[in-house]
Amino acid sequence: MSKPTEQLRQSRKAAGLSLEDVQKHTKIQTKYLEAVEEGDFSLLPGKFYARAFIRSYAEFLQVDPTPILAYFESAVASEQPADETEDSPSKESPVPSLSRSERFARRRRPKRNFLPPISPKSIGPKWYAGLLLVLFVLLIPIVIYAFGAFDEPQPKDPTAERNKDGVQAQRVGDGQSGKMADVQLVKPSETHKFGDVFHISKAGKVEVTLKAKEATWFRYRAGGPTEEVTAEGELQPGETKTFKHPNWVSLRVENPSAVELKANGNVIDTTGESSPHTYQFQLKN
Repeated sequence: MSKPTEQLRQSRKAAGLSLEDVQKHTKIQTKYLEAVEEGDFSLLPGKFYARAFIRSYAEFLQVDPTPILAYFESAVASEQPADETEDSPSKESPVPSLSRSERFARRRRPKRNFLPPISPKSIGPKWYAGLLLVLFVLLIPIVIYAFGAFDEPQPKDPTAERNKDGVQAQRVGDGQSGKMADVQLVKPSETHKFGDVFHISKAGKVEVTLKAKEATWFRYRAGGPTEEVTAEGELQPGETKTFKHPNWVSLRVENPSAVELKANGNVIDTTGESSPHTYQFQLKN
């Protein structure tokens, strides 16, 4: 029985293309292209790059990558011991990072008091009364200062506001009106086949920045999800890409949880998204 990857070889030859021709368009080395065609995934540099190579190669030849990716996952799973699959971390796997809510809960846990409690029995009634008096006297100027600070009007930055996570977001716009760019999720990926749809208002254009915390793959389409691919590639840790368009930025990210995504200065929450995800940013004024 032939492997699903054999379809890639057949489609390439039917198109009259050599491995070198495919390399020029996909930027994937010929040895990796040949390994994908042979179904010899052990020659590929890790699961992340293997998935990206398979998807890029298949889409370049206009071949559905789904059965090939499924074959890859089954082949990789069969090579792993039962207790070391991706769904069951090994003993040496890193401790998963905490979510925002978990980190907030930890910060609110009461700290341990390593000093013994002060009571009249421990230092004597007279000394205890004297200590209370001293503390009261010291507390008076602190209270006065605190109330004075609260009464004093605080300067407000008219170019900043708080987003839903409590993080201050800088006002960005077209450089003339100075209006704050509003970014709203109007269609989640569960109800839209092209991923999450965000509407951007009070801005002159769509400007999306993608900063990688870990190596990840991206694909950018200017003008919408049905347009030709404008750019794609791999982002290395610490690398940042900016995508600008007058109306629409369509962006697909291989590993969203490993990136910092911003649309016109607003942070887009990508935590918890471990599978490839598509984001649509449309200008709606």
